Amino acid sequence: MKKNLRLGRLTLQIVAVIAFVTGFVLPVHAFDAEVSRETLKGLAGFYVLIEELNPNIAKYASVQKNDISPQRLKSQVENRLRAAGIQVLSWDEMMKTPERPMLYVSVNTHEYEKFWYAYDIRVEVRQLVTLVIQPGKLINGATWSVNMTGVMNIGQLQTLYDNLGLLLDRFIQAYKAVNRK
Repeated sequence: MKKNLRLGRLTLQIVAVIAFVTGFVLPVHAFDAEVSRETLKGLAGFYVLIEELNPNIAKYASVQKNDISPQRLKSQVENRLRAAGIQVLSWDEMMKTPERPMLYVSVNTHEYEKFWYAYDIRVEVRQLVTLVIQPGKLINGATWSVNMTGVMNIGQLQTLYDNLGLLLDRFIQAYKAVNRK
């Protein structure tokens, strides 16, 4: 019985290490190409929209006294944009802007084993675009995006903020590359 228990723990540790290392080796999948960067040109600022968090992570975040909330994520994103010199728009300002530029952030989590989560963080620029087959029709569409996927233990919630910061850096770099002053 003890041997089986030790083997089970060892197997879990090996799987956790592999998942952890893989998260660092292959974390970023992006749609950050030259053509998509061009869609950022001329946008004066962005309204920040944060997707609601999955209840599965929110229940542990409150227990762990970590403030993982859409409000804190929004604050982090807005502060990062302002620090980079990118204007943050209110809802009303965004609605008065012809492109209706929005920086959309989604943090999706899935508990696959107690206290272990797979996560996907997505940062995308959404704006009004025209359909080729219906030139007069405007829709809100994603024109630039990056995302990161990984695995974490519930005790590593700061990982979400750290990785969101990396993706925001990618966005800021892309934005500044086509909006040099």
